[in-house]
Amino acid sequence: MTIETDIRTPLQATLSTIAANVYNGIPETMTSPSIVLIPGTPYLESVLINGATTKVKINLTVTGVVAYMNNAAALDNLEQLMIDIISTMPDGYEVGDVNQPQSLEVGAGKYLIADLQVSTYYTN
Repeated sequence: MTIETDIRTPLQATLSTIAANVYNGIPETMTSPSIVLIPGTPYLESVLINGATTKVKINLTVTGVVAYMNNAAALDNLEQLMIDIISTMPDGYEVGDVNQPQSLEVGAGKYLIADLQVSTYYTN
């Protein structure tokens, strides 16, 4: 049992049903549309420490990424992607707010991104 195998990989698999590339961590190269799973802030919150049992709340940031070639179209594409992410979140996750879209340049690529805060629990 690890956070990788019990939390991040299953979440990646669930979000893979959306028409976007899903990365379980920051990718070396960016593609569009994409969904990127990264640790949130704070990442791990202690909930229970009881001898052999440790329970933590895991906070993740789910970042939606779309191409940024036309303002109106990019915003519409990002809104659709974020709604798809929210509606696809599996049971057991607390879904927070989507932040204000931001532009991002990676190499020659221009992207519009937004972050969704989600949380779930892990017991070891």
